[in-house]
Amino acid sequence: MKKNKLFIYVLISFIIIITTGCIGGSNPISRGISRGIERAIGEHAENEAYRQTAPKEKLPPPRSANWGNFMAMQAQIVFTYAFSAGGLWLGQVDYAPGDWAKFEIVTDGNNSIELERAYLKVDENGNHWCRVSWTEGEDIWIYEILISLDGSLLRLRAKDAEGNEGEIPVSGQQIYFPPQEVTDESIKGATKGKVSLKTKAGVFNCDHVVFLAVYGQGNVEWWITNEVPGGVAKYKIIDKGETLWQSTIIAKGKDATTILGSF
Repeated sequence: MKKNKLFIYVLISFIIIITTGCIGGSNPISRGISRGIERAIGEHAENEAYRQTAPKEKLPPPRSANWGNFMAMQAQIVFTYAFSAGGLWLGQVDYAPGDWAKFEIVTDGNNSIELERAYLKVDENGNHWCRVSWTEGEDIWIYEILISLDGSLLRLRAKDAEGNEGEIPVSGQQIYFPPQEVTDESIKGATKGKVSLKTKAGVFNCDHVVFLAVYGQGNVEWWITNEVPGGVAKYKIIDKGETLWQSTIIAKGKDATTILGSF
């Protein structure tokens, strides 16, 4: 039986909040993670969404409603990049409080992004604090979220690339939607063998797993291991012979805590 993937589940749940408009109103970029993945494979939509919304020159004034809406849309893009690969997620290792992992993502346009996922703590009520941040050049975007055991988003704090920081109001409604499951038998059938994966974070013993793409014409490849938080050391999506994106671990640790003063 698969281990409980709570960290991944609650962050996927946050994607659903953003894409269904529970924070900051309707999001014109995407109406759901599955549809977003399909468009990403067929039309490179995530890269286009990034080009349209990420530049800090378009940031609305701080402490305005539009700033909160903009940051919510940014969050949708960040979490889409962080937790989706061809509509699948194969990580089978739990994050423990304090665990963090940083990845380098290279897109089809050769843009390089550093993305960190961190599980910060469990509070006295059993709710979970998590953080996702990404860095491109000198620009850093940070999101810290508090989610209940039933998948409800309780709090969202954000910091933009210019250093503006604030609390974005959320409704707290039920939004728990787990990611698409892949059976153990399916993973075993797609496993090509054991490999030694050399990364900036170290060398890891991995299962190399190759699936046909859920959308498009190509493969989704995974390097999974119990040696890194979350269980995924690397993944990439190939469509029509072209690598659309590749994510590889570059650092990890066990000392994550709030950097936005969330608790």
